[in-house]
Amino acid sequence: MNFRKKLLVLVIGCGVSAGAWAVYPVTDAALITVVKTGFNAIALQISSFQTQMGTLLTQIGSSINQNGSKVATTVEAAAKADREFQTEKSRQERINKTKHDLEVSSSICSESASGGATSVSSGSSAAKGSLRPGGGGVANASINNAVNKPAVNPTADASRSAAVHAKYCDAIDYAAYGGSDACPAVNTSMPGADKRVDSLMTGAGKDGKKPDLTFSQEQTDVARMYIQNSTRRSISKDLTKAEASSAAGKVYLGVTTQMNASISAAADPQERMLAERQPLDETKELLQEALQSPSAKSYFDETASDVARSTGKMSKAEFLQFEVGRRYANTAYQKDLQEMDGENLQREIIRVNALQNSLLLELRNEIQAGNVVAGQQLASQVRAEYGPLLDKQYQAIGARMGGE
Repeated sequence: MNFRKKLLVLVIGCGVSAGAWAVYPVTDAALITVVKTGFNAIALQISSFQTQMGTLLTQIGSSINQNGSKVATTVEAAAKADREFQTEKSRQERINKTKHDLEVSSSICSESASGGATSVSSGSSAAKGSLRPGGGGVANASINNAVNKPAVNPTADASRSAAVHAKYCDAIDYAAYGGSDACPAVNTSMPGADKRVDSLMTGAGKDGKKPDLTFSQEQTDVARMYIQNSTRRSISKDLTKAEASSAAGKVYLGVTTQMNASISAAADPQERMLAERQPLDETKELLQEALQSPSAKSYFDETASDVARSTGKMSKAEFLQFEVGRRYANTAYQKDLQEMDGENLQREIIRVNALQNSLLLELRNEIQAGNVVAGQQLASQVRAEYGPLLDKQYQAIGARMGGE
C-alpha cells in the first residue's frame, strides 16, 4: 500500500516538472539558418522547375499548335488539289464527249463516195446506150464495121469475123494456121481477145494479167466484138430499100424484128456488164474526195486499175468493188474503226448496212433481168415445140375444108 502511494507521488511530480520545462523555447540559430537555406534552395529549385515546366509546356503547346496548323494546311491543300483534279477531270470528260460527238473522222471524205452511188449507177445505165449496135463508140475500124453496120448474110458475117480475129490470134491459132492471112502473127498483148469471155469480165490483156474492172478503149472494142461473135452474130442479112418495100419484104422485116427482140434480151446481160466497166465522169470528184482518207488511199494504190490510176475515173464495177473492198480487205480501215467512237461508229455501221442493202438491190435487179431472159428462152422453146404442131394442124384443117 505504501509502495503504491510513493509511486503515485513520483509520477505526479515528474509530470509537473515536464510541463514546466516545455514552456521555455529551445532555439538554435545555426540550425535555423541551415534549415532556411535548405528551404530557400528548395524553393528556388521548385520555382526554376516551375518556370522550366511552364516554358516546356508552352513550347509543347506551340509545337502542337504548329503541327495542327501544318496538318490543317496539308489537309486543306489536299482537299483543294482533289477538287481541282475532279474539276479538271470533269472538264476533260466533257471536252472528250463533245469531241467524240462532233469530231469529223479522218474517213469522212470517203463517206461522200458512198453517197454518190446513185449518180454512178445512172452514169453506167446511160453508158449502155452507146454500146448497142449502131451506137458508135468504137475506135477500131474493123470492129466498128462488124458491130455498127447493117447485118450481112451469115457467110459474109463469118468472113468478117475471121478478118477481125486475124489481129487477135493466140498461140493455138498460130500453131494451126499461123503464117496465113487468117493469123499472120500471135497477138501477145491481147491473144484470143475476141473469143474469150475474160475480155468481157476482167478485160482483155496478156495471159495471166490481173483483173481489170475499168476498161480502156481497146479493151472495150474487143469486148464488143466478143458480144458480136457470141450473141449478135448475123442470122440473116438486112434488106435494101427496094426489098423492104415489097409485101414479102415486110413479112421478112416483121420476122426479123421479132427475132431481134429476143436477141436484144439475150445480149442485154453482156452489154450491161460491159457498160458497168466503162470509166465514168461521175466517179472522178467522188474519188478525189475519198482518196483524202489515208485508209481509202492505201487501198486504191493497192488495187486500182490502170485506167483509174491514169484518168482518176472508175467504172461502176470497180467503184462498187472499191466501196466493199476498202472496208473488208483493207487493214488500214481496221485502224479507222478502232479510232471511231460514239456517233461516228454508229454512222459507219449505218453506212455499211446501207451498202449491203444497195448490193442486195443490185442483185435483185440482176435476178429480174435474168428472169426476163429465162422467160424469153422459154417462149422460144414453146414456139419451137408447138409451132410445127400448129402448122401441121392448120394444114390439116385446110385440107378438110378443101375436101368438103
